[in-house]
Amino acid sequence: MKKIRFTAMLLILTTLPFFVSCSDGHSASSTGDTTDAPIITEATEPECDLSEYVIVRNVDAGKDHITATRNLRQLINEYAGVSLKIKTDEVNTGEAPDNSLTEILIGNTNRDASVSALEKLNSDKNADYIIEIKGNKIVLNGKSDEAVYYAVKEFMRLFVISSDNKGVINAREEVSLTGSLDKGTAVLDNGKCVKTLYTSVIHASTESVKWPTYERILQLQHNGENNGVLFATGQWAGRDYPIYRSDDDGKSWRLITTVSEQLKPSNEYVASWQPHIYELPNQVGEMPAGTLLLAGCTRDNNVEKETLMCIWRSYDLGKTWEEFTVVDSGNGAKDGMYEPFLICDEDGSLVCFYSDETEVSNVGGQRLVFKVSKDGVNWGEKQYCVAPANKALRPGMVTVAKMGEHGYVLCYEMIEELGGPVYTKISDSLTDWDPLDKGTRVTGTNGEFTGCTPYCTWTPAGGEYGTIIAAGRFSRPDWYIADGDNKRGDGSKLFASFDLGKTWHAFENPLPYDYNLDSSANYAYSLGFFTGTDGSIYYVNNVFPDYRLNKYLYADMKMAKLRIYDIEDIVE
Repeated sequence: MKKIRFTAMLLILTTLPFFVSCSDGHSASSTGDTTDAPIITEATEPECDLSEYVIVRNVDAGKDHITATRNLRQLINEYAGVSLKIKTDEVNTGEAPDNSLTEILIGNTNRDASVSALEKLNSDKNADYIIEIKGNKIVLNGKSDEAVYYAVKEFMRLFVISSDNKGVINAREEVSLTGSLDKGTAVLDNGKCVKTLYTSVIHASTESVKWPTYERILQLQHNGENNGVLFATGQWAGRDYPIYRSDDDGKSWRLITTVSEQLKPSNEYVASWQPHIYELPNQVGEMPAGTLLLAGCTRDNNVEKETLMCIWRSYDLGKTWEEFTVVDSGNGAKDGMYEPFLICDEDGSLVCFYSDETEVSNVGGQRLVFKVSKDGVNWGEKQYCVAPANKALRPGMVTVAKMGEHGYVLCYEMIEELGGPVYTKISDSLTDWDPLDKGTRVTGTNGEFTGCTPYCTWTPAGGEYGTIIAAGRFSRPDWYIADGDNKRGDGSKLFASFDLGKTWHAFENPLPYDYNLDSSANYAYSLGFFTGTDGSIYYVNNVFPDYRLNKYLYADMKMAKLRIYDIEDIVE
């Protein structure tokens, strides 16, 4: 069996500054640009064999603390080959805790070392977590569940070394370390991290465009020397689609043009609903790889007669656009079609997914469908991808992502189910879906679920199967559904899956907002994701404006760039 050595590896604090900063009772910058040494008292060098420890948690610990405890045991086992026991701090009535035991204490326990560490932590308003190694006790605690996770990961990163020799606390007897969370890093309950690199404003709210919705973003990846340029669009309150461009990886943006309806009379029709921007990865018909496409829903001014699923193309990096094909058409708002999504299949054909409500009498409510085109102009027969047997259900807002060599993930909302939950489905082929199969509901390991106006993407980062990122407009505890509460929630969590959609982990939204049913600003109504060439994720949403007195009447279109880190990046 391997032994473990504890050591205060101060060098790591300077080589990996972006995760956390430690201080002498004061938190460091949230950006992680400064680093102070932890409090470590001078002492002799007693031996400390980690295999002698038992991990202890509070007997009444919640699910998150229990998960953190199990994570610590798993990390120590995988990283160092030591399997520790877990027990609670429960003692018999009338008995005092035995403080002579050799223990790792997670969260708030009844041990004296935990009580003392908690007092120190609470006395420092700038500290989020504490790590203490004193005598026969190791204390890992934080002011929040996320902070407890962070303390566990920092303990592994800073003090645990795999060794064939007997473990010791190297050159220090006592360690007392407090620190602040990197506010740009979300620590998931499985030990993964999602770091927000930066955020920016794409469109600041104005009186004419108070709250854009249906935000979409794209990074050029098939345009030679222009690769890396970002484009964004969204649905304005009026007509036409805005096209924004960024040449500095999303740090700043400018409006370069707007796209309007060209095939129908402009005084009778308007192109204004649910845009989706896409770059062709391969030639389709006469359109070469790198051609920009914009799909959207054109409708008559009163939304009474006709809706059309239209596509525009641009050969000059979004400066000018030509409307060249209509995928499908329907009647007015009550039996039309909406929310297009473009993607090329494994054979190079262009596929358009969308919401279809034109066959209510035959199939019931709205259904999710797709059409395939080999030349981008002529479209095949409509096929179903989500058409539940229960005709009262109304699936909508379909998005799809290719998962490397692992097939495709399809994401959508199920309206008329309590909470409008988000589901995902997996298929080896982009054009082969069981329409009766609803898939898996996106529910985190903590019981939170997400609902309404979803989007998904996949990145190869995060492990063997990469990572699916999905989110809807809100997140709520699962018991809201059990209690029959169909109200939308006020949470804004994002969700990540590292096992192809089997399990999900909720994490804090880097573009947070308060979902307010009385607000007219339509916060988070159809967010967007896009995976960059380096595996980073570009995330766009309409959220609180930064400089508005009456925020509930306005929303800014913002972007955040995210990156996923595997556990080895923390404990390395």
